[in-house]
Amino acid sequence: MLLKFAVSLILASSVLLSGVHAAAGTSCAVSTTTTAPTTTSAPPKTTTSKSTATPKPTNAGLPPLPTFPKTFKNPIKPGTGADPWVIYSKKYDTYYLIQSAGGGLKVHSSRDLTTFGQNVTKVWSTPKDMTGVWAPELDYIDNNWYIYVAIQTTKENASHRMFVLKGTSDDPQQPFKMVGKITSPDDNWAIDGTVMQYKPNGALYFIWSGWKDTKSGNEQNLYIAKMCGPTKICSDRVLLHEPKQKWQRSGSSGVNEGPEILVHGDRTFLVYSAAGSWTDNYCLALMGIDGGKDPMSPKNWWRLDDRPVMSSSDTALAPGHASFTTDRKGTPYVVYHAIDHKGAGWSGRTIRTQSFKWNKDGSPWFPQPVGFNTSLPHPA
Repeated sequence: MLLKFAVSLILASSVLLSGVHAAAGTSCAVSTTTTAPTTTSAPPKTTTSKSTATPKPTNAGLPPLPTFPKTFKNPIKPGTGADPWVIYSKKYDTYYLIQSAGGGLKVHSSRDLTTFGQNVTKVWSTPKDMTGVWAPELDYIDNNWYIYVAIQTTKENASHRMFVLKGTSDDPQQPFKMVGKITSPDDNWAIDGTVMQYKPNGALYFIWSGWKDTKSGNEQNLYIAKMCGPTKICSDRVLLHEPKQKWQRSGSSGVNEGPEILVHGDRTFLVYSAAGSWTDNYCLALMGIDGGKDPMSPKNWWRLDDRPVMSSSDTALAPGHASFTTDRKGTPYVVYHAIDHKGAGWSGRTIRTQSFKWNKDGSPWFPQPVGFNTSLPHPA
């Protein structure tokens, strides 16, 4: 359970891309041929770099933006919510949010990054023979909208596989049609799939959380495969990361999930979630690849395995399953779910956002998650 590159007139920024949308802390196992990000205890002084692109709207016929307040407080959507994915459309000057929810897939829209829930449309209903709809992602690739989502095809969790749906309109709040399963030849358990459009070669890659086999349900690893188009994998899967560190484990379960791509300048980062999402120890972790190297070769990725890059604070616990966007001035934001008290578990998760910064070496610096009583500067 869990920024992609600007493919057309739609997407938030050339700096932050998740999947073809694009993706942040610290070092233990680092390749000798790559440069790991520098980690600091204090935030960098600058929030954006000269390369940050501002997502200026392109549709002059849109109504004017509302007057935003100076500050906001989390959460950004009423009630509970998990596995948030946010993408910005230049054409509509609008943010779209999709999340894990029962009964189908719903797309929220808002011109304010901090206020979702008032305009929501169901774009796909779950058939009777499917259940366990987890962690959908909404992407705009080659002038089409796609949703990537994990679905069970039986009553057993072991049947979870990744599926892809295609939009019927340039409006992502119109219906989506099921294309089918998107899987590597081994057809193993898979959730939290995301698309990476790799800047050095422009190719598409699929990255997800999966089991080694159907008997390895306590271990979730990260895998990558080549794509031949937005709806098909055309290679065997390759193991990218295993949950070997103590902080990536919860009891007997090792968890690496929710992979997302974050691109800044010429650097590509893979932010993922670690430990059990049902625990207070859920957190964000980081790995990446530099120098235009082949992402299908695991040795080309550096891994920051000594500690997470965003974890619990005194007022907000278990931050995880993040996505990334920018405001209209190019300030980067992380959107994530978290809980507000110990032991709240899955039913206590709410959707939140905070701005983050860039270190001098181009790596992301994430803040501690804040509670509901903390006022934050409102996004532009």
